[in-house]
Amino acid sequence: MVQVSFLQKLKKPEAHRHRLPQVLHAIEILLVEQKDRDLDRDRDLDWEYEHMNESIRYAKMLALRRKIDPDLAACAAAIQNIGRIIGGKTEGHAETGYEPAKRLLTGMGCFAPDEIEKLASSVRNHSQKETTGTPLDELAKDVDVYARYIQGDEFTSPHEERRLARIRLELQTKI
Repeated sequence: MVQVSFLQKLKKPEAHRHRLPQVLHAIEILLVEQKDRDLDRDRDLDWEYEHMNESIRYAKMLALRRKIDPDLAACAAAIQNIGRIIGGKTEGHAETGYEPAKRLLTGMGCFAPDEIEKLASSVRNHSQKETTGTPLDELAKDVDVYARYIQGDEFTSPHEERRLARIRLELQTKI
């Protein structure tokens, strides 16, 4: 009887449907590693963890409504702030998160090259709330806004306020 390692199982096509737990594990490890770094952070790591989980929750809901792969959408939400987790700063975190996201996803071995590019691009583009991108980019932007709203952030940008109003209507929330 031939034993198959855990990593070999991850690389099988049927494992591709359940990649979120693997991405979550990788981001959680990254968060733990960052606790020891002495950085002046715009958001503390506990906030980042909560934001990631809120984003994932709404990504799954919106993905189903928008006919986007919910696993891919949840993975996009999980990694969207990798740039801020590593660098500590909000300014430019989306753009600086592109390469680390690509490296993380590539190293996992369970994403196709086109999926890696889509996910990394959604990281890079999620802060560009005033522009329209791919369906996955738009979902990442929307869940970022909605999760921040749920977490108590106030919005000053008209782009974010309009997005929030549309998302609330789409989710039919009265918060």
